Amino acid sequence: MATIKDIAKLAGVSHGTVSNVLNDRGNVSLKKIKLVEQAIQQLGYQINLSAKILKEGSNKSISVILPNITSEQYTNLYDGLFSQSNRLGYELSLYLTYDSKELELQLIQKVAVKRDHAVIVVSSLSDANSYYQKIKLPKEKIIFVYRKPISALQFISLDYEKAGRDIANELIKKTYRRIGLFSNSEHHTHTKNFKKGLLSTFKKHHYDVTLNSIASKPSNGTYNLAFSFFEDEQVNYDALITMDMERAHFIRNANYFGSLKSCPPIYTLTNNSFFYEDNIYQYHMNYGILSEQIIKLVEGKNTTNLDNKGFSLLPDLNSENITKSSETINFLILPSPSTQAVKKLLPHFQKTSGIDVNLIIKPFDEIYHILNQFEQHQQIDIIRIDMAGLPWFAPSIFKPLSELNINLNQLFAKYPQEIVERFSYVDNSAYAIPFDPSVQMLFYRKDLFNDPLIKRAYFEAYRQHLNVPKNFKEFDQIATFFNQQQNTESPVEFGSCITLGNYELIASEFLVRYYSQGGKLINGNKFGLNTTIARTTLNHLQSYISVAKNIQSAWWQESVNLFEQGKLAMLIVYMNLFGYINHRNILPLVGYAKVPGKKSLFGGGSLGMSKYSQKNEQVKTFFNWLYSNEISEQIALLGGATAQNTIFQNHRIINSYPWLPVAQQQYANGIRENSMTGSAINLRLIENIIGKYLTQWITNQYSSKQVIEMINSEIEKSMANK
Repeated sequence: MATIKDIAKLAGVSHGTVSNVLNDRGNVSLKKIKLVEQAIQQLGYQINLSAKILKEGSNKSISVILPNITSEQYTNLYDGLFSQSNRLGYELSLYLTYDSKELELQLIQKVAVKRDHAVIVVSSLSDANSYYQKIKLPKEKIIFVYRKPISALQFISLDYEKAGRDIANELIKKTYRRIGLFSNSEHHTHTKNFKKGLLSTFKKHHYDVTLNSIASKPSNGTYNLAFSFFEDEQVNYDALITMDMERAHFIRNANYFGSLKSCPPIYTLTNNSFFYEDNIYQYHMNYGILSEQIIKLVEGKNTTNLDNKGFSLLPDLNSENITKSSETINFLILPSPSTQAVKKLLPHFQKTSGIDVNLIIKPFDEIYHILNQFEQHQQIDIIRIDMAGLPWFAPSIFKPLSELNINLNQLFAKYPQEIVERFSYVDNSAYAIPFDPSVQMLFYRKDLFNDPLIKRAYFEAYRQHLNVPKNFKEFDQIATFFNQQQNTESPVEFGSCITLGNYELIASEFLVRYYSQGGKLINGNKFGLNTTIARTTLNHLQSYISVAKNIQSAWWQESVNLFEQGKLAMLIVYMNLFGYINHRNILPLVGYAKVPGKKSLFGGGSLGMSKYSQKNEQVKTFFNWLYSNEISEQIALLGGATAQNTIFQNHRIINSYPWLPVAQQQYANGIRENSMTGSAINLRLIENIIGKYLTQWITNQYSSKQVIEMINSEIEKSMANK
């Protein structure tokens, strides 16, 4: 077997150089790195990771010990742990016990020699000392989940007792008396707590029930046990309760094959994603988000209590009982991922309400043309308006939401406060509801940023380390480095791109840089560009345009496509547009961060009701449906944007769009100057002016000084004529 000495000899370098390359340390030139890597490949050398760990001490690895990965609570737990730990640079090793105490004791011996950073376990053992005596880790680094053995120091779970109480309250409302419970083993902590919640609630309300409880383990013939509920045809259950969706399906099958009677309603615990199942009422637990709290314990950070998501009790569809309305809601909206998501879901609204919705999908420019002549379009009932234009148009085209008799406190509590302030209110009156709020974000190819050869080449070129850019000077430098015309060895064609086919888009490309330099459009009571900051911004932008891929397109979709195709190293774009990628296999290669300078532009829009519409009840019904937790979740899963707080606690959505938590942090710093004290601003017109003159500057018709003067002069005229 090849040794480090063999590699050094073949590569023609020192033993120390090989060691530095293998351990990713030391000041090794790009040429020598390539020689060492070629020798390693030629000799078939493999690093002995176990020996390396024993030599260096604790590794960034975590052992995860679970009963199985077929039960959804364990599948979601592991999936969440993998996502969270991978982002932080930890590697997971998975071990399965199948609830065998003997096998678990054997696995403890295996884990003990690894020197993990932490161990996470759902244990079948009764005493935590079996772990503490064998695994030489601080006790707080051995984290017990769901089941709490005796002596366990670090334990974390979800609120199963509350789940039991909530389900009991639903059964009391329905006056169900004869109930079956199909649970996990009653020796486990979470099962005990769940049953305690059920029984204590029945007792509190002096509500007499007949409860038949059957407990099992996944390895203990669970499917077979499900038939036990239907062995006696004289017993009629009003409802059955299960602790996971798998058991609910077992019950349904057992009823289908083993009973002459129809299946009673099933109340089940499940993960926090909703899937429609007839006659199955789902109580959602935050299995996946629990993983975030566990990783906080691994990192020695404080955890927060997780509320259960609770019931998704959408009405059972029975079109025979729905009266079709003679009214149709006309909904003006622009083409977007969110629009496509709503379009796919509208049949559900019609089935449950009897109301038809006519989507009038128009491009950005045409919508503004309609708004400027709105008295000619009185047939429209709902308008999606860009947040930049909300203060300008809302008082003249929308009814105040108070006229719809909607519980605004309950509705707005679903959103971060800064979203409500920017997307709903004008002069302290609520006119609109946030629909698809968005902020700009930086997306980058983390595989390129982490590649040792690329990192070394960048260091040799600039004597700086290749890191995610914190400012636009760093961003432009990295964009230059990855331009193949500047660097023939770049693995991508361009470092980034700029979209120049639309005035508003050009203004956006300029303003995010202008704001990062400390610039403002509103300075006291004046509106316009700061000449000094604007000139500096234009000088930097001019250099960037010369190395970026120039795209003559009216929207950002082409830039997203280029990134998806592997032609760009970085991309700044509104995060809701990035969710529209077609090839999800690129996601593991994608990193995401705040924009350079941390001054993201707000984007997206809100929904309001036309002041001419007489369909208050129909629109109220539509808004209640659209902004329900279940429909908001479906919109997000279908690629649409929403900023409801529950979305950021949905493990399935975060797995599909892992940048959402970073976007959530951006809301507090998002910027879009669309109003001055005491007066609204037609920001769309202002951005159009900026983009129009910048287009002429890009084609060298005017100097930077001239174009800034022209922009400020026309802005001043427009403000005087408003």
